[in-house]
Amino acid sequence: MSPPPSDQIMERMAAGAFRALCEHLRARSDEVQNMDLMTVGGFCRNCLAKWMVLEARKLSKRLRTDEDFVAAVSVGDGNGYESATSVVDALGSLGYDEAAREVYGVTYPEWKKRHQRKATEEQLRLYKESAHLHAMHDADVLKKVEGDDVQKALSERVVVRLQSGAFLSLCRHLRSRSDDVQNMELMTIGGFCRNCLAKWLVVEARKISDEIGADNVAATYFPD
Repeated sequence: MSPPPSDQIMERMAAGAFRALCEHLRARSDEVQNMDLMTVGGFCRNCLAKWMVLEARKLSKRLRTDEDFVAAVSVGDGNGYESATSVVDALGSLGYDEAAREVYGVTYPEWKKRHQRKATEEQLRLYKESAHLHAMHDADVLKKVEGDDVQKALSERVVVRLQSGAFLSLCRHLRSRSDDVQNMELMTIGGFCRNCLAKWLVVEARKISDEIGADNVAATYFPD
């Protein structure tokens, strides 16, 4: 049996699957409406963005309070290491608007103007009836750190951590609603389901394998 992938590889796989989901939804901006996703799955594009912000807050807290964590993880972008302070500052400046751009590919108001349709009475009824499925987000956690009005650049390495964390939040959300959220309904409304999430993980694993090559696996992911 092959050994399980390292944490770093799993993180990259989850981040890649998250990007694949976002690209899937961007390509179906007119057909897949957020309200319909919320009705059948309890989440939508906005939830994906909010889970990225939540992950940013979690990472920021660990970098501020856990010295062992700071020493154990790389927060660099491949060109060296960033100080924990600079990363915390950048994470604090990430709010919903910035994360939504990562998910939508444009600002949320711009996407809404182009693609969101006025809900019908039937859609509104079904949305209200599915309230027990809806993901909940702490508004206070989503707020930017006071004084961080200007978004500071995040390294690629940090963005990967945020994307990975958001993907795992989605998986936990779906696991906790296994009886209520059916794959067929997700496929019908959104064009994807849990199986697609798993397949996107595999696709990303293949990309990583091709990228690093067998000879570089040990040196890259299992250093002495």
